[in-house]
Amino acid sequence: MKTLKAIATYTAICFFAVTIASCSSEKKQVEDKELSSFMLGGIYFLNGYGGTDAVATMMTEANYTTDKQLVEGYKEIFQFAFEKSQGRGIKSMFKSMWDISNKKELLESINDLKTRDHNYKAWDYARIINNASMGYAANWLTKEEVKQIASEILPLAQEKFKTWEEYYTDFNKGRINWNSNDDQAASFEKIAKTITTYENSIYKILPLNPKK
Repeated sequence: MKTLKAIATYTAICFFAVTIASCSSEKKQVEDKELSSFMLGGIYFLNGYGGTDAVATMMTEANYTTDKQLVEGYKEIFQFAFEKSQGRGIKSMFKSMWDISNKKELLESINDLKTRDHNYKAWDYARIINNASMGYAANWLTKEEVKQIASEILPLAQEKFKTWEEYYTDFNKGRINWNSNDDQAASFEKIAKTITTYENSIYKILPLNPKK
């Protein structure tokens, strides 16, 4: 089902459980830990695809309407969002923005973001997922290594934040604290404010902390 990436090419570099109807009209809660772990960095992927409105349109044009279809659709665009063809540009970005030139330095940076004491941890966690995903496109990390990194960050985020709204509010504060004059600040702020409410949002289907 590789249709979504044909609808929109991912160009930004800076950056299953199935719903089953019960005998009543209620739906069982959907849970997908692997996708949820990539959703920690989803704001970068949404920005790369042109924002929440653009992604909502992608899902509509692909005729993804059920929770099951949307989960599969977001797996396609959130999990390993960067293409191997972007590897050269990603390596250049890592060097210029992070002073990272190889796998060892990338993993050291990820560990620093993971363990450092910082007011805005969602800002750190989101960058870990984004950088790990780019690390795969740069041929520094395998898919399994990226999944492992993401799986280790998810419970940390779940412990610190109750909801996606809370998580992305913290993310946006961290980004503004980093650089309030960044040319993409308005775009990220808009996504952060609408990430759980836009049409076909995966953040309405998979809560950060599923009910037990």
